[in-house]
Amino acid sequence: MPITPQVRAALDLGDDVTQLSPQELMKAIVTAPVDLFWNGGIGTYVKASTQTNAEVGDKSTDAIRVDGRALRCRVVGEGGNLGFTQEGRIEYATSGGRIYTDFIDNAAGVDCSDHEVNIKILLNTAVADGELDRPERDELLAEMTDEVAELVLRDNYDQARAINNAQAQAASLLPVHRRMIHELERSGALNRALEALPPDEELAVRTENGLTAPEFAVLLAYVKIALEREIVSEGLADEEWTTEVLVNYFPTPLRQRFADRMGRHRLRRDIVTTVLVNEAINRGGISFVFRVVEETAASAADVLRAYVVVREVFGLRDLWDAVEALDNKVSPELQTAVYLDTRRLLDRAVRWLVTNRRSPIDVPTEIARLRDGVARLLPELTDLFWGTEREAIAAHVEALAGKGLPRELADQATRLMYSFGLLDIVETAQSSGRDVNEVASVYFVLSDRFRVDALLSKISLLPREDRWQTLARMALRYDLYAALAALTAEVLGSTSDSLTPADRVQEWEQANATSIHRAHRAMGEFDESRADLSALSVLLRQIRTLVRTSAAA
Repeated sequence: MPITPQVRAALDLGDDVTQLSPQELMKAIVTAPVDLFWNGGIGTYVKASTQTNAEVGDKSTDAIRVDGRALRCRVVGEGGNLGFTQEGRIEYATSGGRIYTDFIDNAAGVDCSDHEVNIKILLNTAVADGELDRPERDELLAEMTDEVAELVLRDNYDQARAINNAQAQAASLLPVHRRMIHELERSGALNRALEALPPDEELAVRTENGLTAPEFAVLLAYVKIALEREIVSEGLADEEWTTEVLVNYFPTPLRQRFADRMGRHRLRRDIVTTVLVNEAINRGGISFVFRVVEETAASAADVLRAYVVVREVFGLRDLWDAVEALDNKVSPELQTAVYLDTRRLLDRAVRWLVTNRRSPIDVPTEIARLRDGVARLLPELTDLFWGTEREAIAAHVEALAGKGLPRELADQATRLMYSFGLLDIVETAQSSGRDVNEVASVYFVLSDRFRVDALLSKISLLPREDRWQTLARMALRYDLYAALAALTAEVLGSTSDSLTPADRVQEWEQANATSIHRAHRAMGEFDESRADLSALSVLLRQIRTLVRTSAAA
């Protein structure tokens, strides 16, 4: 076939290329330097350089198949199935290309079919009962087309964002991902070799990059499947509060006319479980539930309950919506940074709930117990902090705003990231019968005096290569928070209400001067030592001792 100058330029061929065979031309098209390579047909066109054509098993495209590392496109979209081998995807992604998998790129079609089936099951009961005739049903189905498309696209948007967020933490969470893969293998839920997930030997040398997007896509799918199987039989979907989850799955016309029938939908439990698992994993991260269960021994169902409580108590959906509204207005990296900042709150608050509440967590009760106090304090949080902690908050706001995030949103995101302590404040207020503002004012003075934020940062830097290191990190973090809450209660109970918060703390310090001197000396020694587990453990012991001696005084 003759090659014109225009074709040579478009395909970035050498000036000496004047003709190509049809197979050579197809290879040149597949490897052209373009923004998007969209595969919408039948056949496997890309493999890894480590694979033979015989291993691919598709002789019809042997002559035009290329290796993943040979692609020069920026992004791959897989409208067809099996256009790439998984190894080919990984090789392309490792070379810097952007690609998920065919089942991620095709998920909207499956999701649309799920909605269609579930909607028709609901409407068919209305038809059978004479509440709706067949022509009315068909007219209603057509009327809901656009909204069903919006619901489906929302699911796929959230799923793609989850993979992007995972890539941002691919290196730092690699030890966790390795343990999670092992657990899925141990339970029989995953065949690592079949899904082309890397063996431990390969993971050991991926410390700088971690898993690729195609590998995260596989892991995401298996995590969701395993969780749904575990939770669907645990009774979570039968709890009254999940009615709202079920109703919101369906388009608006069905919510308005047939909400009373939804509770009798024969796939009700499956729908509720799928929606909750999807949201918790998409928002909390692929390893979110695994990490909480590993660190607290809570049930997966309680992790989902706690997720809903935290989402509602802290109003996280408002922030998420605001960040999403900035699509194509700020950099995706900035949006991801905000999502991960709020995930820090989500991680810690969920652990707090599953360790401080009996199972099963009562979702409506916990929301009612915590939301009002948090809502009162959250807007004032910046002013409640003292000293270096207030400076750290201001610096974080400036950093986000400097990267292009609207200042109001930067302030909201930062306050949420630093708001975990509000749970202990509300809890202390309720147990002591004091106003949350009074408790908060003393709590944050003490937090500054004992440099709690700096200690938390040191704890976050500790390794988590195995489960025991992870558990040690968590124990230190929550011991510190518990000690701060206990010290707050002691100050409130042993000083005059007429004093300012700073004066109350000073009066308490004078009454416990010896113990406080020992704690501050330990903190000074800690500043001069390496920030490892042993040093942090000794320091935390001094603070816990201060709690005990103060209470006994």
